[in-house]
Amino acid sequence: MAMRRIGTEEHFAIPEQLDAWRGMARSVWASQDLELVRGAMSYHGQRLIDDLLQLGDARIAAMDEHGIDVAVLSLCSPGVQLFDPETASDMAELANDRLAEQVRAHPGRLAGLAVFAPHHPERAVAEVRRAIRELGLHGLVVNSHTDGHYLDEPRFWDVLAAIEELGVPLYIHPRTLPDAVAAPFSVYHLSRAAWGYAVETATHAYRLIVSGVLDRFPRLRLVLGHLGEGIPFWLYRIDYWNGKHQGKTAPQLQLKASDYVKRNFAITVSGAYQRSALDLCLTELGDENIMFATDYPYQRMDEAVEFFDQQGDLPAASLERILHANAERIFGLTTGQPT
Repeated sequence: MAMRRIGTEEHFAIPEQLDAWRGMARSVWASQDLELVRGAMSYHGQRLIDDLLQLGDARIAAMDEHGIDVAVLSLCSPGVQLFDPETASDMAELANDRLAEQVRAHPGRLAGLAVFAPHHPERAVAEVRRAIRELGLHGLVVNSHTDGHYLDEPRFWDVLAAIEELGVPLYIHPRTLPDAVAAPFSVYHLSRAAWGYAVETATHAYRLIVSGVLDRFPRLRLVLGHLGEGIPFWLYRIDYWNGKHQGKTAPQLQLKASDYVKRNFAITVSGAYQRSALDLCLTELGDENIMFATDYPYQRMDEAVEFFDQQGDLPAASLERILHANAERIFGLTTGQPT
């Protein structure tokens, strides 16, 4: 009998979000985010748009075709963070309402991560609480920086406090690099998924680790995609150099930097199907902190499924944790049998 599979980085969009992006993309603004929007719509075309908008029965049918039991949905990057604070807050409420409707309509098959507007901290705190307590969603997602600002900054601490209080995870999803540092990545398609996304998102995670924020919020649960955006591969070097700077040019921490990675972070395999890399992550983080994901529709469901179908030499208990048990525990999902 096939093991239950829960995809933990599965994307969707709502028409109002895409319409607003299209309007902004018609401007002459040379923003990295708008270049992403322009490129996605021209390179992937209508098929990507259709797949992002695919919810309900159509999404379930695609999951059934490839043996995905549950999809944990999140609003596609850059989510609402491209908009001004009030518009972003309004769009977040709308997107979360739509997502909750689909989750309620398909119990046991769809779950959801709520989006919020970090640059409006007061409304963000209210929306985080509403999304979890009233809408019943299963965690939060932030598309990394907001206009070059990161969650280690004190302006965002009330939002982090609310997330920690609720006991739900925060998925830090990639976004294009801030315009101020993007120039060296502007050639050879370096700025996107092949390189720039990991650089940017790992920087966000590293800032949270070495800033002391995780001493302030020790129960904050964070999730990184794409096998941790490279962080697990740098633990020795992070410890070595941060250790030299603690108490001087960096805050004094209660733990080693790598200890926060192992205590506060889980990772997903979204779009990173390389066995040698998975093995290192298993060694550094343990099989209790790694989750299955497909990165659909930016990558295919079948490649994620086929990759794990080929890892039969992994212990069955490890596969069970990665494919579904960790997601059930971390996102508070109902356990179940394969469909």
